[in-house]
Amino acid sequence: MIRPLTNEDELQSLASMELDELRPDFVDQVGVLRKKVINKIKPKMLNGQALTGPMLLDLFTSYVDSINKGSVPNIQQAWIYICKNECQKALNEAERDFEKQLKEGYELSRPMFPDELE
Repeated sequence: MIRPLTNEDELQSLASMELDELRPDFVDQVGVLRKKVINKIKPKMLNGQALTGPMLLDLFTSYVDSINKGSVPNIQQAWIYICKNECQKALNEAERDFEKQLKEGYELSRPMFPDELE
């Protein structure tokens, strides 16, 4: 790919540049690259489930931890690790939401029906 800018000083602040400030040839090349990536990449799957970015990060973390401990990564153990992390994240989010509602003084004027409670 060609350089996005010709001015070296402007290259240092590339992250804050708008697309129309970059060289048109560079923007076109980025568009072609994005299309190739979008059309060719398939979601990463484990046990029949597509992995999200955080789940993929957990999987890599599990593999690296295993390798650093001198063992061979175990896919089944990695999947258990991912599931535990996802469950813990959901529990933490539910606890935060519950605490937030308690702090806001959530009052009930009557008992709630099961569908309201959900």
